[in-house]
Amino acid sequence: MPFQPLPDTGPGKPKPSDFGLLLIRILAAATFSYYQLFQQLCLAGKYVWEKEPWDLMEQLSAQGLFYSGPVAVAMVAALTLSFVGLVFGIFTRINSLLLLILTGFIFITPLELSHTLNPQSLVLYLTLFLAFACGGAGRISLDYFMMGKKVKRKNG
Repeated sequence: MPFQPLPDTGPGKPKPSDFGLLLIRILAAATFSYYQLFQQLCLAGKYVWEKEPWDLMEQLSAQGLFYSGPVAVAMVAALTLSFVGLVFGIFTRINSLLLLILTGFIFITPLELSHTLNPQSLVLYLTLFLAFACGGAGRISLDYFMMGKKVKRKNG
């Protein structure tokens, strides 16, 4: 009997756990963005364009951080871009690691992004970001789609 290679079935189809990961990614990003980040994003825009005072910048300077204005703007911009990347599943592990570091910084230094952010919700976010940093986004993500294109290019 001659050797017969296995037929190429293509990339695996998404499983229910992949839909669950997509839902968790969307809900985590939506809740953090809506309850904590959106207000800071608006205040960052007013600080940059209209030079209005910003509470987050004052909190960072009270912690003894130099250049608190640019650091606060960079932190809010990094949070926003990382959440967009997390939702779409692009560079998920890198974005999750960045979110883990920034959320850990918010947790360790008592920064108040909003009145609804408490230590319990920060620990929940830290756990979610750690899980995505370790496990990835699943099959319903741009990472998985690009990996399939890379494998097809390599084989074809």
